[in-house]
Amino acid sequence: MTRTLLAASLLIAGLAAAQAQTGDMSCADYLKADAQAQASLSPADKAMIAADPQASALDAKMRAYCKANPKASSSEAMTKAMQ
Repeated sequence: MTRTLLAASLLIAGLAAAQAQTGDMSCADYLKADAQAQASLSPADKAMIAADPQASALDAKMRAYCKANPKASSSEAMTKAMQ
């Protein structure tokens, strides 16, 4: 459980750092940053993150929104995913 939280925290911190450098990222930029973050995780870390149903659902909704609306902002995508 601790390892899951650590991996999720690192993923979120990495995306937040990318956002801090660029302002509010577009969904296209978010998807690129997310792909890079996912590539850096070990299979065990990916499995632990996927095991959290709430995080997985939110992540899936955000990715789906961003794929459908690549020019939208990542904050808009997060807002829509949380509704």
